[in-house]
Amino acid sequence: MNSKMVNARLYPEILFHFTKTQQDLFNILKDTFVVSYAREKIVGPKKSKEFGAPMVSFCDLRLSELKTHINSYGSYGIGLSKEWANRSNLNPVFYMSQSCSVTDDLLSNIEQLFQHWENISDPATQSNVADIYSNLQNIWRYVKNYEGDLSRGGTFTPNHRFAEEREWRYVPLLKSNIFPFVPISRIATPDQKASLNAQISDMRLHFEPDDIKYLVVKQDDERLPLIEHLYQAKSRFDGSTIQRLSSRILTSKQIEDDF
Repeated sequence: MNSKMVNARLYPEILFHFTKTQQDLFNILKDTFVVSYAREKIVGPKKSKEFGAPMVSFCDLRLSELKTHINSYGSYGIGLSKEWANRSNLNPVFYMSQSCSVTDDLLSNIEQLFQHWENISDPATQSNVADIYSNLQNIWRYVKNYEGDLSRGGTFTPNHRFAEEREWRYVPLLKSNIFPFVPISRIATPDQKASLNAQISDMRLHFEPDDIKYLVVKQDDERLPLIEHLYQAKSRFDGSTIQRLSSRILTSKQIEDDF
């Protein structure tokens, strides 16, 4: 058997993050990732849970698989190493079926534990149960339905298969001085979301220039402005790094046509 086939892996060693505009990509390169609140809805056969949680999301897709993802999330991207992801406390999300009772079981356990915690009178026991409750809640920040209805940018897609995105997430530790969860009523409008994000605008997910494996722009004539931006951000990118990254710039059209 061909040794390349034996050593081939299903998943790449790079995670990609895509965004809508060139300026968004420039901001990431200059200031690293800004953590922001996202709306999430988890649905089971009988129960559902909606909330907002701070995060930065990535996809675990090969270059040949990125076409649909780019169409949904934007034509400007950055690819970083899995070694960086593991070092930075990222984790793949847990995909759960809307039709499986285990999704309802997890929701029920959270509700029942909270009710139990409220009825405990002993402070030490209540504190211990509160920690368990927080840890169990924390799991929900990494949960997503395998497929479900998708509303994004004013468009609605029924039965979108979220699992095809193979998402990884960074979520701040529960001990961070921010709200790890907010009720969906507090993040229902763009203004509410902007207000929450303003409260955590200084929270970053950092990376070093050596962690970058690819950069993606929409079209060919945007390569040079990207290289010029790297030179302007010279405190983060030295000459040899810029030379390396200049050869690792792809365009969305190139990914669509050649991979």
